[in-house]
Amino acid sequence: MRLRILILSCNTGGGHNSAAMAVKDYFEKMGDSCDIRDALAYWSESTSNLISNGHTVMYKKLPKLFGLVYRFAENHPASEDNDSIIYDLVTMGAKKLSNYLKEIHYDAIVCTHVFSGMIATKVQKKYHKNLKVYFVATDYTCSPGVNEINANAYFIPHELLRKEFLVVGGKDENVLPSGIPIRSTFYNSVSESEANAKLGLPADKKIILLMCGSMGCGPIKELAATLDDGLPNDAHLVAICGSNQQLQKSLYKYKNFKNTTIVGFTDKMGLYMDAAYLTLTKPGGLSSTEALIKGLPLILIDAVPGCETRNLDFLVCNGFAITANTPKELANIVYNYIEYPEEYLKHKEFLKSEFNFNAPKIIYDYIKNDI
Repeated sequence: MRLRILILSCNTGGGHNSAAMAVKDYFEKMGDSCDIRDALAYWSESTSNLISNGHTVMYKKLPKLFGLVYRFAENHPASEDNDSIIYDLVTMGAKKLSNYLKEIHYDAIVCTHVFSGMIATKVQKKYHKNLKVYFVATDYTCSPGVNEINANAYFIPHELLRKEFLVVGGKDENVLPSGIPIRSTFYNSVSESEANAKLGLPADKKIILLMCGSMGCGPIKELAATLDDGLPNDAHLVAICGSNQQLQKSLYKYKNFKNTTIVGFTDKMGLYMDAAYLTLTKPGGLSSTEALIKGLPLILIDAVPGCETRNLDFLVCNGFAITANTPKELANIVYNYIEYPEEYLKHKEFLKSEFNFNAPKIIYDYIKNDI
């Protein structure tokens, strides 16, 4: 049977859309059909843009306020008798989504954001009783609001998070450790030397990958400068700024880098990770998973309070990553990985044993059998 799946995401950060695209790509590779829609747009396009832009501004300019809002949501979950204010607001688009589902038949809805899970739940309860809803968690935590989602299955990042999702209403048989879905390029690898050659990077040096993220948060310039000055002769820094052109320009102005390659937007992140010895990045769910699937030792920098704090806590506490507070301390971790290759290789093998799953395939196989 050829399935038609609606994937509901939200434009609050690129990770949710990236996960949605990874799921879509796999379903379509297997011959099924998928459409990705912004869940908040069923409320209104202007509201979706307002929330998306507000999220970005708060994340970049007011991270402490972002953290306070997140903690408030954590500390004030919905009760059994009353829905949360967020649920009531987000699900205002449920009727419009229901009308869309009457026009176009879908076999199931896959949600890659808590908000989209909420609106799908409201549609399921009020308008389409037999609608199949699946929730995909894109952070290493059970986010506030998951307790208000009624899903046929919850796809979670790791087995160690199972208890969190069981507490908020998941059942043992429908909480599935799938990993976070990432693009297919990260499940395939080429040799380090081949990646270096394709990217034009030094063939005889260990590549230290600094992923700055589209938001450019954290002490990126100071860290890049510290590493550029302190890396041994057999190592080279690659700083990837992505779509953050302002950060890329400011790096060039900040210092005359001698042992660093600065990269703007690239569609070759998988190849850069194949070339890398290790990576430094903020603790986003998707960016961390991409590195972990590649078996790259992960050094986490400057968590924005909220879900990234939870990501950092989970990854560090379980030995999947290391962190520090200052650029100098972060640089010292890099130097130690280079100086002690035995520990480095041991850690790589550990990561490969813990993150050896293909999330899009696991999600596809389960849904295909469940419908």
